[in-house]
Amino acid sequence: GKAPDMLSVSLSATDYIGHAYGTEGLEMCTQMAELDRSLGAFFARLDAMGLDYAVVLSADHGGLDLPERLDQQALPTAARADLALMPAVLSKAIGAALGLQDAGQLVYGEGPFGDYYVSRALSDEQRAKVLGELVARLKAHRQVAAVFTRDEMAAPPPAGNPQDWSLLERARASFDPARTGDVVMLLKRAVVPIPMVGQGFTATHGSAWDYDRRVPLLF
Repeated sequence: GKAPDMLSVSLSATDYIGHAYGTEGLEMCTQMAELDRSLGAFFARLDAMGLDYAVVLSADHGGLDLPERLDQQALPTAARADLALMPAVLSKAIGAALGLQDAGQLVYGEGPFGDYYVSRALSDEQRAKVLGELVARLKAHRQVAAVFTRDEMAAPPPAGNPQDWSLLERARASFDPARTGDVVMLLKRAVVPIPMVGQGFTATHGSAWDYDRRVPLLF
């Protein structure tokens, strides 16, 4: 027919505000009130047109509030990730420990969590040593919940109810042989992988915990 069967509308200010100001502050309260008002006006317009329609509301991801505010609300484990977990910092420390200072950057990654990649410019023997040292350093850090290698994750994907999955099973569910790092590191609950606050980026998502994995779905 001439009318669309489905229309997708992105109400993306919630995402921007959550990343910039956290999920539980005055800014988000104001956003939720304005979003509710805007949706009400939109639905009233559809009702006035006499359309037969159904609405589904969801979110692109979950999230966690600012660790500074969570700490004030009696969650003392809330913190920002240690700069020592940054790939470049780990690379330098591992290079010094293994005598590979002249081998260039040894470890790559987006930030202090998730996927870490060992340089392909190294020999197989060197890569094995760097990988072993990387895993050992990550596992020894107080903010790290779990560390898994590609071999550990490259098993069949988990079955059963996702809410019952272990951390390893949650990591396996996201495994992609073409993209997953040589090592995947999961931070402990309430540790935000943004060591230094930047404009527009104070809180984020991407962990294995349910506050990131579970999103609302309203019909």
